[in-house]
Amino acid sequence: MKFIEHIKSWTLVCLLVTSVTACTSETRHSANNEVEEFSTWVDENSRRAETATEEEWNEMEAEYNRKATEVEKRSADWDDQTKAEWEKVQAKWQETVGRSGARFRATEGEMEFDTAQDSIE
Repeated sequence: MKFIEHIKSWTLVCLLVTSVTACTSETRHSANNEVEEFSTWVDENSRRAETATEEEWNEMEAEYNRKATEVEKRSADWDDQTKAEWEKVQAKWQETVGRSGARFRATEGEMEFDTAQDSIE
C-alpha cells in the first residue's frame, strides 16, 4: 500500500513540475514573440520614416513609445537572446530618430533659406 502512495505522490509532483515548466516556457515564448513582432514593426516603420511627413513621423514616434512600453512590461520573461534583440531594436529606432530629425532640420533650413532668398529679391 505504501508503494502505491509513493507512486501517487511522485506522479503528482511530476505533474505539478510539468505544468509549472510548461506555463513558464509558454510565457517566455509569448514574450519573445512580442519582441520579434515589435522588431518587425520597427523595421517597417524605419523604412517608412525616410519619406514620412513630420505629422506622420510624430504619429510613428507616439506609436513606438506606446508599443515599446507595452512590450517592455514583459521584460522579466525574456531570455538572453530576446534581451539582446531588444537592445538591437532600440538602437535601430534611435538611428531612425536621428536620421528623421536631421531630415526635418534640413528641410526647415531649406525653407528658411528660400524665405530669405524671396525677401532679398
